[in-house]
Amino acid sequence: MSVDETAPLRVLVVGGDASARADVARLLSASDELNVVAEAEQAAAAVELAGRLRPDIVVLDASAARAGRTAELARAARVFVLAGPDDPATVDSAVRGGACGHLVPGSFTARDVLRGVRDASRVSMGLSAREAEVMDLIASGRSNGEIARQLFLSEKTVKNHVNRIYAKLGVSSRATAIAFWRGIVSVLPSSDPSTPPRG
Repeated sequence: MSVDETAPLRVLVVGGDASARADVARLLSASDELNVVAEAEQAAAAVELAGRLRPDIVVLDASAARAGRTAELARAARVFVLAGPDDPATVDSAVRGGACGHLVPGSFTARDVLRGVRDASRVSMGLSAREAEVMDLIASGRSNGEIARQLFLSEKTVKNHVNRIYAKLGVSSRATAIAFWRGIVSVLPSSDPSTPPRG
């Protein structure tokens, strides 16, 4: 797979309610950074689709999350469970199964999903909060000088942060770092570090 930091993240939406599923797909597709590549009614079908389509993100509704296939999906993508605040048991179970985030139906945005992917990536890649802030600015196209001015740091300090980021991500170029950060090259959970990047 070619590294392309401008490519949108691929999303699989899973849920038993066709109308709700379509609403989620429409919301996420409105973002230039997300591309809904498929929908599935049940978790079992989602596992097959995830293996074939290799999405970066899977959004599961509560009923699909309760089907017990979260762990299989989490081995291939960042998984977010859609569940109301009155359903903590489903969220807890999904997170134990490998889900990296929880979204409340009807009250989240595409930006919330992207932020969740980046937060999960930061943790799994071992970046500090400051390094993550620098990486966000790199991903938005800022130069080291621009980052230094925005964060009130010296350019030498920013360069040191960038070097540490590259070392932690195991990359040697800005484009590859951005691709990792956006979840294009690899969005695999840190629990399975021996798995090679997808693609």
